[in-house]
Amino acid sequence: MNGLAKYYIGNSRNLPSLVKRYHIPSFDLIISSPPYFDMLDYEGGEGQIGFGTDNYEVYLQDVAEVFQQCYELANENATFWLIIDTIRKNGEIRPLPFDIHRKLKELHKETWNLKEVIIWDKVKNLPWNSKGRFKNQFEYILFFKKGKKYTFNIDRVREINDLKKWWLSFPERYNPIGKAPSNVWHYTTPIRGWGNGKQNHFCPIPFALAEKIISIASNEGEIMLDPFAGSGSAIALASNMGRKAFGIDISKKYKTRFLEEVVKGAEDYWSKRIEELSYNTNAIKNFKSTNQKLRKLKVASHIAKHINAINLNSFVYLLINRSGARFDLYVVENGIRPITDLTDDALNSLIHQAKVQPNIITLNESEIMERVSSSKLNKYSLDKFYSINGVVNRDNITNSKVKYDYLFSNIYIKVK
Repeated sequence: MNGLAKYYIGNSRNLPSLVKRYHIPSFDLIISSPPYFDMLDYEGGEGQIGFGTDNYEVYLQDVAEVFQQCYELANENATFWLIIDTIRKNGEIRPLPFDIHRKLKELHKETWNLKEVIIWDKVKNLPWNSKGRFKNQFEYILFFKKGKKYTFNIDRVREINDLKKWWLSFPERYNPIGKAPSNVWHYTTPIRGWGNGKQNHFCPIPFALAEKIISIASNEGEIMLDPFAGSGSAIALASNMGRKAFGIDISKKYKTRFLEEVVKGAEDYWSKRIEELSYNTNAIKNFKSTNQKLRKLKVASHIAKHINAINLNSFVYLLINRSGARFDLYVVENGIRPITDLTDDALNSLIHQAKVQPNIITLNESEIMERVSSSKLNKYSLDKFYSINGVVNRDNITNSKVKYDYLFSNIYIKVK
């Protein structure tokens, strides 16, 4: 942990003076969820935004000005992640996230640039619904950037846990380091608080959601700010992740709960996640290796079927794995010298997409022992290249009755 996150009491309407008073450095990342319009009293704090305000446009201007101050105080390539829901007023939906963006653009020529809109599926939520209204299960996350060289570490949050079963048949369609996340994120809101059975904040940010944003949008040692800190879950987790985190809020009770409950909750969460992330890193390394081997097996099997088709004969095929994207594919003569022309659009498209480099070599039976050093080879059906079908002795391959039905290789794949 890079020191305890700093949680200051103050009104973020006065952000420049607060930044100066508390010596908050210029920040690289802002994660925040502003107070909702006329919905919650934050302990009756003087000058609080939202509560008691009847004029929606005035409220929007108040919120927009805070975020504009964040823009002006932030580093040149900072990003801003706004987590917020729509609201209802007089029976009508108000598109609050997009109205804040509109207000920023109306008031300021230079302001945050909206890069992406993410749907946060909260999975479970309180079962409130009425006529013309469904149970509300999602919120918006608006991702803004300031400069052109903003941090976007998408590879840190790639996933391999929910791959479809047919990925084995189409390994070339999957990134070897995992799937990039979509713009729909699934994280359950901690509606039971931080382990004591109480709901301590109107809309707390789940640690897992905060982790994803922090991982994507910042690096260790960088500065994070939440000008409406609330429960403080985002800054508490950022601190555990090695960022220097600062939060500002008008409510003293929220700060007390932050110090008594949320800080410990973040520490517990992150201590478990460190082990999980280590496991995931190793799993992705294994996936990358498996994915590349499957790509080679698929391309080799398609080349074999192509050569069989243009020759109207079958041959024995030996795939020998090489480093990187390379592999050798030996085509063994059967009394006929095979034509190995690969002029086929579909086949070349597959090779290009798989990003492998096949080297096709024709040889006769007597050359196998000389050219293939592996005495044991794994066999794969040409139509089921992703499933090992057994192990054979290199010296017995040409005597096998089923030698034309398989691809023989020193690649071993056994995917559960």
